[in-house]
Amino acid sequence: MLKLRPYQKELIQKTYESMANGHKRPLVVAPTGSGKTAMFAWMAEQTQAKNNNVWFLVHRVELFDQTVETFEKFNIERKSIYVGMIRRQNKDFPDPDLIVLDEAHHSTAGTWQKIINRFPDSYIIGLTATPCRLDGAPLGFVFDDLVVGPTTTDLIESGYLSEYRYFSMDIADLEDLKTRGRDYDSSDSAGRLITVCGDVVKHFKKYAAGLQAICFCASVEHSKEMARVFRENGISAEHFDGTTPKKKRKELVNKFKNKEIQILSNVELIGEGFDMPDCDCVIQLRPTKSLSLYLQQCGRALRPRENKVAIILDHVGNHTRHGLPCDPREWSLETRIKEKPKFDEKGQFIIRQCENCFAVYPATLGNCPECGSEYRPAGVEIRNLHKYELEEIRKTHIQKPLSVDEAENYQDLLAIAKQRGYKPGWAFYQAKLRGFWT
Repeated sequence: MLKLRPYQKELIQKTYESMANGHKRPLVVAPTGSGKTAMFAWMAEQTQAKNNNVWFLVHRVELFDQTVETFEKFNIERKSIYVGMIRRQNKDFPDPDLIVLDEAHHSTAGTWQKIINRFPDSYIIGLTATPCRLDGAPLGFVFDDLVVGPTTTDLIESGYLSEYRYFSMDIADLEDLKTRGRDYDSSDSAGRLITVCGDVVKHFKKYAAGLQAICFCASVEHSKEMARVFRENGISAEHFDGTTPKKKRKELVNKFKNKEIQILSNVELIGEGFDMPDCDCVIQLRPTKSLSLYLQQCGRALRPRENKVAIILDHVGNHTRHGLPCDPREWSLETRIKEKPKFDEKGQFIIRQCENCFAVYPATLGNCPECGSEYRPAGVEIRNLHKYELEEIRKTHIQKPLSVDEAENYQDLLAIAKQRGYKPGWAFYQAKLRGFWT
């Protein structure tokens, strides 16, 4: 029998309340690994018990298999629950009273829209970890309410997701990468990264030796080469992609789970909804502008296990665009998701990187939490801080409403001169008159 966790009960209750308040298409947001499939399998069972029909739809074969396994694991009969694929027409099953769309950030695609438009009177619940399209565009024209669950930090602190350590090593020149559409061009980034496969192996051995890892690459050629170089260095690794036959993919995943393979190298195949509890490390070798893709990839390593601390090796600077996986985020159905700012209001990095051990951590922690090294501000931070301080001084003097009699120094007189349109010589004369200078 399926037993819901406290946060899962709360999220389902919030979803019911959304529909009770007149919303027909709530979009439910919860982090990767929070158990969204299990939560809404439970909700589907409750809906079925009221003699209603439910469609639970996914867009990939792996997700279909995992969803069916979830229903079977918790002994949920599917009398009037249909688990199916988005791209199929589902004509042999009664029309749904409720449709659950897994990985609903894809819901703007044509095949999804056909399903949504076909049943305008059905309740439709979208499930996602990132309520935006892969390009950051909002989903307000598909869904009518946002139901937000716990944050990644909430789940880490309560033990439902793993603690993690984040390291970032610049191993290739990725400046001026070409773009294709709204993301980086995969062939350009792959071409630059293939030449540094050996460095990836070196850092893996240093930070994640012996751990089960998933490696996200920029292209099929890049992924194959990465797997080959790992094997050359005595680490069992295999590549697979969307063209790999289903039987072979299943075989490789099982070998990975049984620790016969240490590293699975892929291009986006192991991402959305892919249940991989034995993954301890994620290797990021695909630069992306997509927050959704970034969080999905990081989330592969955060499935909890006793005493586990996940390792994320970011070789492409994704954290500089998106922050850390547990950073708080303001989700919206109306506004586009923007890249995380690099600097705070004073021009200092919000996310710091240790020069000694390459650990990445929030600036609020002060010195490096991994090796204890004292943080030394980068040149750009020093310049930014100097500009900020000068700007604050300028604002203070320009905005301060002073009379001449209230002036306490030459700077005050300069500010008054500027406010009144006087020449600087007036301030100089007034300063001498008042004895500020002798």
